[in-house]
Amino acid sequence: MLLFLRHASAGEKLESAALDHARPLDRQGRADAGRLPAILAGFVIERIVSSPHRRCVETVEPLAAARGVALELERGLGPEVPAREARALLAGLPDGTLVCTHREVFEHLFHGEAACEKGGAWLVERRRSQLVPVEYVAPPAKQPARRGRLVRTR
Repeated sequence: MLLFLRHASAGEKLESAALDHARPLDRQGRADAGRLPAILAGFVIERIVSSPHRRCVETVEPLAAARGVALELERGLGPEVPAREARALLAGLPDGTLVCTHREVFEHLFHGEAACEKGGAWLVERRRSQLVPVEYVAPPAKQPARRGRLVRTR
């Protein structure tokens, strides 16, 4: 299985693509990123592959550091990339990979049937050539304050 993570909160989208690419996490986003290692402790994560947009990178840096896993950046996970390119990239990733990406990628891959809040994640199964979201993990901001407790919603 793969774990698809939407980047944490980074405020509103900017009009300029170049500026938006460099948009950092906001205060809530940084707090959520810091809580991800505890929230995702129960998941096997052997690789972390992320969109190179700053908000995605900042979202998974604490998790990569906590797991001792190198962060891999892939342009094919950016919001402007065609769905076929993202699918081709994802087809080559092994189970146990966490993918950090954008709302637009979720919409393209799952045809609007797997909404994901900022900082939320979907556990995704491969069924033949299809990626099927099977379990939603609420964003850290919506998780209980107790460390290590995981809330999964459908």
